[in-house]
Amino acid sequence: MIEDMKNQRGKVGTWILIVLALLIIGGGAYFLIHRQTFSPTGIHIANTYGMVQYTDPDFGFTFWYPSSLQILPTTTKDTTSFPGGTLVKTLQVGPPGGVMIYIVNSTAHTITDEQNGHASPIAQTKYFYNSTSQQWMVSYPEGINSTTSGATTTANISNTTMSGLIMLPSGRRFDTSIIPLSTTNFLVVSDGGGSNATVLAKTISLVETTVNPSVLSAALQTETDTYMTAQPQACPATAKECPDGSYVGPTGPKCTFVCPSPSTSTSTASNVRQLDAPGNVFLQQGGIAEIRNKSFYFTLQSLSSSLAIIQITPVGCWNSFPSDPPPQIRCMIATVLIPPQTLSVGQTYSTANYAVTLTQINNGTATFSVNASSVVQ
Repeated sequence: MIEDMKNQRGKVGTWILIVLALLIIGGGAYFLIHRQTFSPTGIHIANTYGMVQYTDPDFGFTFWYPSSLQILPTTTKDTTSFPGGTLVKTLQVGPPGGVMIYIVNSTAHTITDEQNGHASPIAQTKYFYNSTSQQWMVSYPEGINSTTSGATTTANISNTTMSGLIMLPSGRRFDTSIIPLSTTNFLVVSDGGGSNATVLAKTISLVETTVNPSVLSAALQTETDTYMTAQPQACPATAKECPDGSYVGPTGPKCTFVCPSPSTSTSTASNVRQLDAPGNVFLQQGGIAEIRNKSFYFTLQSLSSSLAIIQITPVGCWNSFPSDPPPQIRCMIATVLIPPQTLSVGQTYSTANYAVTLTQINNGTATFSVNASSVVQ
């Protein structure tokens, strides 16, 4: 009897070991099939069509993008770019000119797609949630688009992502959609004119949402096709250095990488000022200052009696100064985008090799001092 009980316990132990082994093997097989890579800013899951799923664990959303691109996250606390909300994080998908995802929080349940005092003729589009009617509403605080009456009304919620999230239309420059993750959290998906942000926006979903595989497959195939035709910088290529120091790749069937020829243009638009650092420049709203020897320019986006908002744009091989002809190049490297900077009189924005100081505001004109020094107090 005792011997039989020992045999039974031995059989049970054997089965437990077999089950554990199967679980370990099965788990290993799962992770081989569903490969995951973890980074401090998100989770990337390799899948199909050369696309990768990015999951943002802090804000609970996912989207798909080409695996050949990189995602650059930046945290901030910007209360001016999207009035009514606070921009807390940006995700740059690929190089500048590609897709930017802005993560905006708003305890007031509202978001506006352009800054106050923005440059015309782009209108402001403001969305807010009416808790009584439980509807998204739209208004136009500064200017209206030609296709609207300007009256406050219910928002157009007919366009959705593949998971059913609302994609609110925006009058913001280039290709932009506003996606409410909730009534207090928003994604603003936009591009710089060199990509199709709507295609990526269509793949956005909440992390707990189950998506129809056929819809997902179709969306990923569409996104892949779009990037192959509209994003030559996403094509594989071996970078090399051009005579001017920029890095490019060889020409391919879907890629056009050529070294730029030296610019010979000396034409300057009436609202563009050119100088080298150190120097002073006087700008009215909408004016542009090109700092030629430091390879950047800045635009005076908004001006009040005491504050100026400037947008600084680095100039590299992917773009040019506004007064120059467009570059004939697609780059393999890029520089981090700089968020709009709000300066009061006497305040300085500085980087490693230059500084911009707002020195005076008088009669609608802002005076800036541009310094080549890297040490600014």
